[in-house]
Amino acid sequence: MHTMPDTTPCTNCHKPIDDHHALCPSCEIRFALTLLRLAASLEPLHDMLDSTIHYGGHEPTRTMTSTPPTPIRLAVLDLIDDITTYSYELRRTLLGMPDPEHEATYEDAIGTLIADAGAPTISTNTCAGMYMRDAIRLMQTADRLLDPPNMRDIGHCPNPLCGVMLQAADGQQSVTCSMCGTTTDTHTIQLRTLERLCWDDERHGSAAQIARVFTNCGIPVLANTIRQWAKRGKLHAATNTRPHRPTYRYSDVYRLTVGVKRD
Repeated sequence: MHTMPDTTPCTNCHKPIDDHHALCPSCEIRFALTLLRLAASLEPLHDMLDSTIHYGGHEPTRTMTSTPPTPIRLAVLDLIDDITTYSYELRRTLLGMPDPEHEATYEDAIGTLIADAGAPTISTNTCAGMYMRDAIRLMQTADRLLDPPNMRDIGHCPNPLCGVMLQAADGQQSVTCSMCGTTTDTHTIQLRTLERLCWDDERHGSAAQIARVFTNCGIPVLANTIRQWAKRGKLHAATNTRPHRPTYRYSDVYRLTVGVKRD
């Protein structure tokens, strides 16, 4: 009588595997590659602390600037510390470390991460899934710093004592003001921006300005569409506009845009 081998779920993707491993082969490879990517990212992250280097560590060419923005620089320092601490903790778990009091530096962390990636127990340790998720989270943070997403203005900080312009990337759900620390839902800021502009008949701008603001606030409209509305008589220029550089009321464009969507 043949007995079926015992199986257990992968601690990351939950696929069935043998009970001697905590990660399936695919997750094991992904975990090791993520550790190697973290090792490769430490040097460009450290370079970002140089005040003459523009952020974008994965870029082949870099723009020289006077000083880096302080909030980003602090984020880089925190991430380097987190990756370094993680690399040593993982090594103690997978391989052991004779000197736990050894002062960790980013150069040592690079070699430690490489050693972690090649550890024979990388897929058999019972905590492998947890460490893998931590590595992916750290790598995602590094990617955001080294290759920042395209940011766009979405509106002013809702804190009445602040009011600085906030930026967000496409799909970003919330944004934290770097000046006062207020965290707000991105959609809420966009709605407040539209309310301030579209419910005031005195607010007007060029077709390009209005198109950019509306699109950034989640209502896509082309500048050429606004100009076509004006040519067809659907949209009238503001009273204090110049003939060769017409401006239009945000409220008028909003009504036309909403009407088109409803139709």
